[in-house]
Amino acid sequence: MAAMGDERAALRAALLYEQPRTVNRGRMEIVEAQLVGVLERGIVGAVVELGCFRGAMTAWMRAVIDAHDSRRPDKEVHTFDAFEGLPPPGPYDSGYLRTGEFTGAVGDVLVLHDRFGLARPHIHAGWLADTLPHGLPERIAFAYLDADRYDSTLTGLKACVPRLAPGAVLVLDDYADPCAVPGGEITAQPKAPGVLAACREYFGEARLPRVVSTAAAGSLGLGLHRADDVNLPRPGRAPGQPRTDREEPAR
Repeated sequence: MAAMGDERAALRAALLYEQPRTVNRGRMEIVEAQLVGVLERGIVGAVVELGCFRGAMTAWMRAVIDAHDSRRPDKEVHTFDAFEGLPPPGPYDSGYLRTGEFTGAVGDVLVLHDRFGLARPHIHAGWLADTLPHGLPERIAFAYLDADRYDSTLTGLKACVPRLAPGAVLVLDDYADPCAVPGGEITAQPKAPGVLAACREYFGEARLPRVVSTAAAGSLGLGLHRADDVNLPRPGRAPGQPRTDREEPAR
């Protein structure tokens, strides 16, 4: 991993101070390591983020790309968010995160990028179910899914996973409880249990993303899925969990 320049160090310090609820050292370390790996392997495709709030991780990914792949200014970043906060919790979610929490604005994202001299991302404002069908790039090299709710996460998985390039990486925020016994059964992050429930619905138990963490990640328990040469053709069904036709707005 390349040494951190002064500009990127200043960005990291500002993000940790100003947006501590959505980024911390652990998240930033994991995302950087996985994104750099994608860049070094030359995986073709865009960088995509689902759920950006005020653009902290959006800016961090842009800075990582610029620092490690300056020859590839065409590596685009697309970020999707309703900018209306979280939708109401569904039956697989907890009530820890409130409806409307994490309400940001497009202007927050743009001001942050301009402040640190970063290229502006492609911003897709609206619920995921409305923006992903026409706004998602055809080929994805790296995706960061931070949707918090079951319906939002499942909507993102259905759209993104089939478009992952071979060798591409998908990182899921608040995926699992890393305090569980290592190597044992994956248990849900108590604050956002819908994320793991959506992954069980989509991937099935045998192909669940693995838990990835660092000493700095605290109790995050991020999920990591690396695309195979052949992506999953369609979502599976969680054992014992019937499908419903009800869909809540996805962030």
